[in-house]
Amino acid sequence: MAIRAFFGSYPKEHSTEPIEGWRAWRLHRTPSGVLRIAPTTPRSDWPPGVAIHATCSGAHEREYMIHNPELAKFHRSPEPGCTCGIHSMKDPRRLRRANRSAGVVGTIAMWGRVIEHTKGWRAEFAYPARLRLVCAWCLWRGELPGVPERVLDRGGDLVPVCERHVDQPSAAGTALEVRRVENEMLDTYAVELLPVELVTPGP
Repeated sequence: MAIRAFFGSYPKEHSTEPIEGWRAWRLHRTPSGVLRIAPTTPRSDWPPGVAIHATCSGAHEREYMIHNPELAKFHRSPEPGCTCGIHSMKDPRRLRRANRSAGVVGTIAMWGRVIEHTKGWRAEFAYPARLRLVCAWCLWRGELPGVPERVLDRGGDLVPVCERHVDQPSAAGTALEVRRVENEMLDTYAVELLPVELVTPGP
């Protein structure tokens, strides 16, 4: 999908060239049977074909908002003094220990207000650019690229596993073909496959 297609409906300040960052997701099927990627934290699924627009959950109490509640309506995510926004990393190696069930890594295109930090960014708008299935055990341990040998269906939660970790006691579930699941994910989000070389550590 051409990320630029999203820019037409936003003001000029949102039409700059997107920045790319790294993220990890969980993969699952909804009760209706559709495939979705979901954040590794308890957040909503990322819908296909729709740019994610960051909002502040209000989970973090901000002193200036407590003493001046009327300022809350001017809180535009990502706010410099907050932790809200769509998070991404600069280096895929920092995705380790994201979530024990996370089995998707990829890059996202970010635009709108984007705040840079030492290890990554927080953005106002984002959409997946390229995605790839990786072994959930390898990702947790930081042993990329973690090319999966099968995908385990755990009652709708889809967890990729490589040949090296397939005998883990917790590697249980109905085995599915990796290529079929991965292609369905790519088709659903209309994005390209992330090349394995990009998640392969250098010497």
